[in-house]
Amino acid sequence: LVNITLYEEVRTYARELEQRVAERTADLVATNQELEAYSYSVSHDLRAPLRAMQGFAQALEEDCGVKLGSAGLDYIQRIIASAQRMDTLIQDLLAYSQLTRTDIQLKPASLELAVKEALAQLRNEIKQTAANITLASPLAMVMGQAPILTQIVINLLGNAIKFVASGTQPEVKVWTEERGERVRLWVEDNGIGIDPEHQARIFRVFERLHGVE
Repeated sequence: LVNITLYEEVRTYARELEQRVAERTADLVATNQELEAYSYSVSHDLRAPLRAMQGFAQALEEDCGVKLGSAGLDYIQRIIASAQRMDTLIQDLLAYSQLTRTDIQLKPASLELAVKEALAQLRNEIKQTAANITLASPLAMVMGQAPILTQIVINLLGNAIKFVASGTQPEVKVWTEERGERVRLWVEDNGIGIDPEHQARIFRVFERLHGVE
């Protein structure tokens, strides 16, 4: 009788567990569908009027710039710059949503290729800021997922280039350090840094500790 009772309890527990797994799976499927709808809305519905606003501002500058005077031109440049910043934020949101939906499969990945791909994507920013980036080749191989590694390096290098004191040429050094079975990727820069009391907030989602100015 004891064995039969235990057997029935185990079967009941297994059924309950299967039901919970099924419900959780359904919830995850619904969440992923919501994320896909969100990404579509962000990429199409939000960026379309933003591009229109930027395009009309540029047309106004080209066609009526002489009549507007220096103050009017300054306002237009501010509108265009704000639209560009907004577009960048939207692209960052899209990149984040795609990363959270990615099934991570660890494979041998080249940090050297990840950094070079990041540098290629940041080519315009590097040119505009005259940033000097030193890459200590060869960088180590790691276990990871190449697209995610590239996105991480883009974020690190982008911040290193962006957040420097006014009038300072960005200087960035990239190298790897092998520590037993682990590899540390170093991205060292001459930026403005983060005050110690704020460092615990660095890795919060969408946290920005420095304003545009």
